[in-house]
Amino acid sequence: MGTLHNLTIRTATAVGRFADLQRRAERVSDKPSPIAKAALAELSTALEELQVANEALQGQVDELSAVRSTIDGVQRKMEEFVQAVPVATVWTDRAGVIEKGNDAASQLLNIGKHHLQGKPLMLFITDRGALFAALRSLCDHDGVAEVNVDITVRPRERRPRRMKLCGRRLEHDTHCVWFIHDAPASAGEDTQESPLGLVSDRTDATGS
Repeated sequence: MGTLHNLTIRTATAVGRFADLQRRAERVSDKPSPIAKAALAELSTALEELQVANEALQGQVDELSAVRSTIDGVQRKMEEFVQAVPVATVWTDRAGVIEKGNDAASQLLNIGKHHLQGKPLMLFITDRGALFAALRSLCDHDGVAEVNVDITVRPRERRPRRMKLCGRRLEHDTHCVWFIHDAPASAGEDTQESPLGLVSDRTDATGS
C-alpha cells in the first residue's frame, strides 16, 4: 500500500513537471523543432499510460482489500463456530501433532487450549497402535477419508476414559480433524450428563 501511494505521488509530480516543461518550451520558441515536438508528445503519452495503469492498480488494490476484509470476517465466524462446537475437536498434521483444538477439547484433555498446539495427540491417548493405524488410514487414501475407532483418552491429571475417536480428512487438505466423544455407556455404568452434553462418569465430574 505504501509503495503504491508513493508511485501515485511520483506520477502526479511527473505530470506536473511535464506541464512546466511544455510551458517553457512554448516560451522559448513559438515553433519547437520536430524532434522536441515528437519527444514531448511521446513523453505525454507515456505519462498518460502510467496514470491509467496506476489508477487500475489502485482499483485492484481496493478490491483486494475488500476481499481480505470479507475473508477475515468469514474466518472469525468460523473460529467462533469451531469453539462453540460442544464436541471435543482437534486438528493435527499427518504425524499426529496437534495444531489447534477447541474449548471442548481443552476441557476434556484438561489442558489450556493454546497449550495444545505442538503436542502429539498420542500424549493423551493410551491406545497408540489404534491411533497410528487411524492416521495411516486417513493419510494413505486419496480424496475424503474417515475413520472411527474406540480409544482410551488419558486427560492430564485425570483418570483415563474410554471414548470414540472419529477422524476425518478432506480431499484437498493434508490436515486431519479428530472428534472425540464418549463411547456408549455399558449396562449398569454410573454416568451423568456434563454441561457440554457429553457423558462423563461421576468420578471425573467431581474433579478427581
